[in-house]
Amino acid sequence: MPIINSEDKKRMKEYNQFIRNANYGSITQETGWSRVKDNWEPLYVYLEENETIVAAMSILMIKNVGDKRFAYASKGPVMKEPSIDYIQRLVQEAEEELKKRDVFLLRMDPEYEYTESLNQQLEDTGFVVRNRELSGKGTIQPRYNMVVNLKDKTEEEVLAGFYGKTRYRIRYAEKNGLESKLSSNQEDLEVFYKLYVTTSERHGISYRPWAYFQRLADTFLATGRMKIIIVSISGVPDAGGLCFLSGKKVWYMYAGSTHENQVLMAPYLVNWEGIKWALAEGREGYDFGGVFALSNEDGLFQFKNGFVRPSEPTEFIGEIDKVYDQAAYERFLA
Repeated sequence: MPIINSEDKKRMKEYNQFIRNANYGSITQETGWSRVKDNWEPLYVYLEENETIVAAMSILMIKNVGDKRFAYASKGPVMKEPSIDYIQRLVQEAEEELKKRDVFLLRMDPEYEYTESLNQQLEDTGFVVRNRELSGKGTIQPRYNMVVNLKDKTEEEVLAGFYGKTRYRIRYAEKNGLESKLSSNQEDLEVFYKLYVTTSERHGISYRPWAYFQRLADTFLATGRMKIIIVSISGVPDAGGLCFLSGKKVWYMYAGSTHENQVLMAPYLVNWEGIKWALAEGREGYDFGGVFALSNEDGLFQFKNGFVRPSEPTEFIGEIDKVYDQAAYERFLA
């Protein structure tokens, strides 16, 4: 049965290699992600053809509605191209184990681009698809991602493609002596975390505990799949970010800044460092993550769009739900 025993190191390695190389791979689908989300129970399912993995889905499960479990395949399943047949077969392979654990819902949110055809096929197959009918923050992951296209481009070509003001702000930061570094040093993670907490508190939003970032570092930092970016002004850290090799992209996942020297444009330099790392790694894109509103009235969209233009934001298919207990599902959505 194509459910991986985590003790099978050879198969785990092949599984992770497939996810890293697939068109729709994501770091949240690698087996290492379960070490980061250590209060969730993992399940790894795959399909094989001619002794080669062709599709995979990493599922994490946690009690949610009473003793019933919510199962989540974050940015999964992974395959070369979206296939309804593969999605169905992966779900079928997982179902016996999901039912043993009293799962009421399996939720998938792969990075497949939205099309009316794919949406209709999923609905016709019996999945509940959640996307355009929702407003604002109606899904776990934002449906619109801001991705800089790096494929077959040089550093100069990428920079030339930015919005004029974005190019100016990067050069302004460089000319004013801001120092940036790309680090794999645990000590720099502590520096970043302080910036991250400062930003979260400034905006009045919750933030992840230090232990979570330690698990990220323990899992990915030493492997070279995670980098810490710190930008300093006169030796004092002012802005930072955490980037990850995620499938065929570099994913800019977390950010922080003091907000004390806005005029010097440190966050622009943070992302320029991340983009240069993505180019050095031969990645096809630099993923700023998602936005919930496609409007220049939204400062986050405006900032990210200055790098992404002239490309449009990427609209994903949304959440694909396989419901096993309708009553529990309705309580979950309430």
